[in-house]
Amino acid sequence: MTSTPTAPSWLVDTPLAHRGLHGGSVAENTLPAFAAARDAGFGVELDVQLTRDGVPVVVHDRDLERLTGRAVRVDRLTAAELRGLPLVGSPEPVPTLAEVLDVLGATPVMVECKSLGLRVGRLERVVADLLEPHTGPWCVAGFHPGTARWFRRHRPEVVRVLTSGPLENLPIPGPVRRRLASLADLDAAAPHAVSYDLRGLPTPRTDGWREAGGTLVTWTVATEEELTRARRLADNVIFEGVRPRIGGPAT
Repeated sequence: MTSTPTAPSWLVDTPLAHRGLHGGSVAENTLPAFAAARDAGFGVELDVQLTRDGVPVVVHDRDLERLTGRAVRVDRLTAAELRGLPLVGSPEPVPTLAEVLDVLGATPVMVECKSLGLRVGRLERVVADLLEPHTGPWCVAGFHPGTARWFRRHRPEVVRVLTSGPLENLPIPGPVRRRLASLADLDAAAPHAVSYDLRGLPTPRTDGWREAGGTLVTWTVATEEELTRARRLADNVIFEGVRPRIGGPAT
């Protein structure tokens, strides 16, 4: 294993609200959800994709049927067209990354690049250019190991997070899934932290990563029982449905 980059203290000390603090009338990955996390003193984790006209927007699903009731892919719509589709049960549209950063201000944020194809670079470059002047604490993350490698090569000063886990729900070939779950690309990606699905912990690779001084974040912690388990297995949490204590590792 190569030398482990040091993660910033906020990535250990500040629990990250999964897609913002959402629930009830507050939809995931919306400006009110991010404002609620900000006001509660939490950081946030969010997902970014590109629209057809190249605007980075904050949305998890590639297809919008669950979120808007319309079966259309994010990358088939322009940003203006996407703004005309309010989320189910909410008046809020899918926000742009720029709008979210304005709301977050000094709130720590983990920006997950949803690069879904074999090649990376287009989304990463747009995200990097938009985040560069942002003054609040931030890092980039992604399941695709090419995302961390791209930032390592083109923006080496950026804090990188390699996201992984068992990945049963991803529509990818079994060998690729096993490679990602085993963190086979960990040395090449050289991330500052690993973000791993709690359901897949512990693993020899993640235990070895922590023993070498690496920071391990786990997701998605949704119950008090899971929070207790996460305290033992990881350094920080991405959470929803529970309220971790702020100011200590995975608490």
